[in-house]
Amino acid sequence: MAATRSRHYDTLVLGAGMSGLACASRLYQHSQYKDGQRSLLVLEGRERIGGRIDSVHVHGCRLDTGANWIHGVGTQEMPNPLMGVLPHKRLRQLSGSIIFNAPPVDDPLRRSSDASPEKDGWISLDSVPPLGQSTCHEGRRSEQTIPPEMAAKLMGSLWSMIGALNKAAVQAPTDDAKHTTMLKAITQTDEFRQAFETLPQEYHHSLRALPQFMENMEAAPLAAQSAEKSSDQPGMGLLEFALDDFDGDQMFLRDGYTAVVEEVAKELTQAGLIQLGVEVQQIDWSRNPIVVKTSHGSYTAKQVVCSLPLGILQHHSREVAPLAAPAPLFVPPLSAEKKTTIDSLGYGTLDKIMLIYERPWWTEEPYLSILKKGLFRQPLTTETIVKDGVEKQEDLPAPDTMMGFTDELPGIEVDDDGTLHSGLRFLTLLNLDNLTGFPVLSAFVSCANAVQAEAMTNEQAGGIVHRALTSWLGREPAKPKGIHVTRWASDEFSRGSYSHMITGLSEPKHREEFQRPVVNREGGILRFAGEHTS
Repeated sequence: MAATRSRHYDTLVLGAGMSGLACASRLYQHSQYKDGQRSLLVLEGRERIGGRIDSVHVHGCRLDTGANWIHGVGTQEMPNPLMGVLPHKRLRQLSGSIIFNAPPVDDPLRRSSDASPEKDGWISLDSVPPLGQSTCHEGRRSEQTIPPEMAAKLMGSLWSMIGALNKAAVQAPTDDAKHTTMLKAITQTDEFRQAFETLPQEYHHSLRALPQFMENMEAAPLAAQSAEKSSDQPGMGLLEFALDDFDGDQMFLRDGYTAVVEEVAKELTQAGLIQLGVEVQQIDWSRNPIVVKTSHGSYTAKQVVCSLPLGILQHHSREVAPLAAPAPLFVPPLSAEKKTTIDSLGYGTLDKIMLIYERPWWTEEPYLSILKKGLFRQPLTTETIVKDGVEKQEDLPAPDTMMGFTDELPGIEVDDDGTLHSGLRFLTLLNLDNLTGFPVLSAFVSCANAVQAEAMTNEQAGGIVHRALTSWLGREPAKPKGIHVTRWASDEFSRGSYSHMITGLSEPKHREEFQRPVVNREGGILRFAGEHTS
């Protein structure tokens, strides 16, 4: 394609992630586009479609590096539209789990903050353990598994607490929810306080660190030390849980989201309506047609749909250093309302550290016996597992999830009275052998931990998980033959994973503002699409 080539379309969609593809696919269903009366084109900067949905193959194993979940299948009255393209896809709820108890921590690691509990909207900590410096002695205890009945109570308290937070967010006046930190809301729930009363003292250390689970759920920090950048706005607010989500079960998509992306894009691809490797550099919406300048020349359109991630919009909006500032993305600048909207929403990172093995050692002795001592299931039934690509109904040989703690990444702990400490980091590992048939363990890291992991080599990041497993099991398991670390914060086309509501700043009106089109004096229309707009 010539560098100066210019083309005109009725509609340009910028970005071939799920939202951009869904938008273009919906437009293409209209007869005016299908019969050629109106023209349509999708521009994508990457050399692939899917955006923050992708998979790679390492040592013969498919690794889903981005989205993996259906967050609510919906109800009969309000079904999740994704289910319409998933009737033949394999879905499963997570069931069998095990939790390894938090080991004792020396007092210096748990000094509470001398600062105000909330400063400039942040909850801050006085003491942060050095990154990558372990104080837990590997294998110093022969067993860290929490008995199934206690583990079920521990996780039950977490899910009850999350349910209470959803209820509180919906019932509270919007302004109250806006100015309430998620961490403060957690400590105010009866479920959190009652858990300290019902669980034996030996599990309180694990309970204090359990709220961190929500940082991975939302890719949003609970406290200042979890923020990805020191300049970040205050962390996740209670209003995050007031957003409308689909009801129904949370389902793991076994065959990955890439097959879904390809299905959504099928007709567009066949019609040649997606151009890859075309990076958007500037959107001049001052005229009609709107001019989109790219790495492959200029395109014009009467209507442009911008589905670029919020992280990209914020990168161009917040970069102020004269020598480092990229060319403005929007010319002329967007309205004050749109600019405020871009700056008022949070945008965080969720990464995966994936360890690939020769075989699933956790299904073999002596490890299997250790895991089965703590295995609890919700519900207590047999499950479908995958072996050699074939689904089988039988008892799970090992848990779907393994949860425990590491002191090599900074974490937070909350006492029943709301006192905050620095402490251990809660780790969740998915057993992909159960879920996809590949001998892989996948650990989640979010927010500041994600940025820290991205700065490491794959071996360094994988080493943290390996040493955690050694500590949990009381012996060293087989070393992985390969390690893959996702790096969404460093990805120039995403700069993070997804959006959240910031305490004291974000409001539903900001997401609604994205839904209002920008119309110039000559009738050119600029629209926005993406997870940050709903």
